[in-house]
Formats: sequence, C-alpha cells, structure tokens
Amino acid sequence: MRAVCVAVAAVIAFAFAPESAFAQVALPPLVTAPNEGPALPNGTEVSRPLTPIDIPEPPAPGEAELPPKPNAVQRVEDVQQQKPQRRGPLGPAWDDLEFLLWWPKAHPVPPLVTGTRNGTAPTLSNPQTMLLVGGRAISNQDSAGGRFTLGWSINEPQTVGVEMRYFFLGSRTLKTTITDIGNPRLRALGLPYVNAVTGSDDVFPLASPGLSMGSIYATTTTRVQGAEANVVANLLDTQGIRVNGLLGYRFLQVHEGLTVEQMRYATTGSGTIYDEFVGHNRFNGGQLGLHADLSRGIVFCELTGKVALGQTFEMVRIDGVTTLNNQRHPGGVFALPTNIGRYTRSAFAVVPEGTFRLGLKFNDAGRLYVGYNFLYLSDVARPGDQLDRTVNPAQIASLNPGGTVGMLGPDRPRPMISRTDFWTQGLVIGLETRY
Repeated sequence: MRAVCVAVAAVIAFAFAPESAFAQVALPPLVTAPNEGPALPNGTEVSRPLTPIDIPEPPAPGEAELPPKPNAVQRVEDVQQQKPQRRGPLGPAWDDLEFLLWWPKAHPVPPLVTGTRNGTAPTLSNPQTMLLVGGRAISNQDSAGGRFTLGWSINEPQTVGVEMRYFFLGSRTLKTTITDIGNPRLRALGLPYVNAVTGSDDVFPLASPGLSMGSIYATTTTRVQGAEANVVANLLDTQGIRVNGLLGYRFLQVHEGLTVEQMRYATTGSGTIYDEFVGHNRFNGGQLGLHADLSRGIVFCELTGKVALGQTFEMVRIDGVTTLNNQRHPGGVFALPTNIGRYTRSAFAVVPEGTFRLGLKFNDAGRLYVGYNFLYLSDVARPGDQLDRTVNPAQIASLNPGGTVGMLGPDRPRPMISRTDFWTQGLVIGLETRY
C-alpha cells in the first residue's frame, strides 16, 4: 500500500512540475529493436544508425595550414624535373667567330720591266740589263679576314647537327712603281718580250735617252672566300676525348688580277698603255672530314682535317687598250687583238684543309683559342701564268700608229689557260660559344 501511495505522489508531482524541470531530467537512452534504426525523440524510427562526424580542430592562431605530404613516387618525379638535363656532345647550338691573318701563295709575275743605267736597250740578253719587276712576286704581304660558323643539333641526344661556315680574306693589292723621271740611276726602261718574227729577245722602249721617258705601275690583286654546309655527327665521346665526323658541301673562290699601266711621253706622241690579266676560279664539291677535341681541365686542343673533291671552273679574261694622242687603240703590249677575250675551262680539283687550335675553355659555354690553318686548291688559273711573252710587234699600237693592216708574222700572243695550284695559310684567333 505504501508503494502505491509513493507512485501516485510521483505522478502528481510530474504533472504539476514547471517546464524548467524537464531540462534537468536526463532522458533514458533510446531503445532500438533488433535490425531497426534508433528512434528519434518524437518516436520516429530511422533506417540506419546515426554516424558520428569528427570535426577537425581549427589551427592555432598564426599557424599556417600545411599541404599534404607527397607520396614517394611524386617526390622522385619532382627531383628528376629539378635536376639539370645533361648536355649532349654537340650541345643545343653553337657559333664561332674567328679573325684570320693569312698569307696566300705568292702571285706569279713574269719578267715585266727591265732597265739599264747606260741607256742601252734593256733586253734580257743584254748583260747590263737589270730586271726591275718580275721573276718573283711583287711582295708577299699578309691578308686579314674573318670566318663565321653557326651550328645546331637536330636530335634530342645532341649527337647529330648541322653546321654552316663562311670565310673571306680582304683584297690584297700589291703595287710597285718604276720611273726614270728624276731617277739618275735609270736611263732606259722597257718591257721585254720575245719577237715572234725574229725569235730573238726584244723590248718595248718605255724610256730611252733623248726619245721618250715614262713611268710604269705594276699591280697584283688577290681575293679569296669560301663557304661550307656540313652534317656533324659525334663518333666518340669519352672523358677528355671527343671525335666528330663531317659530311657536306664546299665552295671556294680565288679571284686574282695582274695589271700593267704605263705613262709614256715620247717625241712621236704621248699616251697611256694598259694591259690586264684576270684569273677567276670557283670550286664546288663534296667534303669529308674529322674533328678531334682533346681536353684536360680548362685547356683544350682541337685538330680538324677535311678533304673536298669536285670541279673548278676557271675563267681567264685578257684586255688591253692604248690611248695615243687622245685616240684609243685596242691592245697594249702583252694584251693584243690576237689574245684579248674571255676563256673558260673546267677541271677536277682537290681541296684539303687542316686546322690546329689550342686554347682555354670556360665550362662548356665558351672557348678562347689561337691556331694555325692551311688551305689548298689543286687546280687554278693564275693571271701571271696567262701572259704570253712572245709578241708580234706589228700589233703594238704605240710602235705602229697606222694600225696592223697587212701584219706579217705569226699571230702572237695567243690565249692560253696555264694551270697551277694555290694555297693560303696563317694565324687563327677565335671565340667559340655553345648555348
């Protein structure tokens, strides 16, 4: 009975208690039936249990949020990308600037000017004759020029590339002047030749005592230039040794001239006499070569050998004119109507070249060096060799103002293309850059 009274009292107290009292009463845990979701406070059932959610704590003030750590594969790829790529044997691209100081082969000059001190005819058979111009080159001065190279690799390993090269030598002009005017040591001057009619030595009198006086200017010119286009392939690349092969095309041009100009003052009339001989040679051919690079520390040594096989186109031009008493006549003394003109021929030729360079390198980016270069052309026509010294004097306008009508004797001089070789050699100073 006592228990019943206690229960009734509890019900009455619950019914009449204020709302704030419910907030302090802890609800019993929800009871869920097997295979059923928990019941909400209003008695509604759910299909699955509620999943608790973990909310990360916010970072402390002033502490930055760190990015996620990469995995091992990502770290290896990042290291590979940051590692500098190894340069191949040739490098991505390169250029070369060189200063050339070369000496071309001496210009051939036949006997051109003779003189005597006693006033006798200066023929070559006269024991008193002095050879003033000819028999040797007028001079053998150097010729300055430049060479430029540009190349680049055409494959990813940088083992095969293309190289373009051009060089030139500035025009070398050598001149000598001979005159009897104001020169007491010379009383007679002349241009010696072989008389085609008599077959004996003769001379064209430029200056004779009491008859004429004059001056003569002999000039030689030489110009050389060339170009190359090569495929470069690396054949060997070991510690301190690198060997490359070359295969390509070569062009070489040698242009030379010989002129003899006279100023003659004579009792029979005054005037100028001009003879010109020009030799123009162009070589075209295929080329093979090897390039070796030996280095130790910052010091390096390079050896290059090339040989080109092809054809030389040779052109000889002969011209002459005489101006006598303001009248022009064809021909001079050695360039006369029988040989004036333009003559050509072609011939097989070989062009070998060798280069030695020694210098210092700055990592793999630059090189400074000095060296020696030799270049050879096996077949050329040089102007001094085209001068035919056998002359029929009836063609010389200064000796025959009336012309050459009814000329007696052989038609000399004759045109001819005499062949010889040509070379040039000298110092090389350069700067090479690879980038």
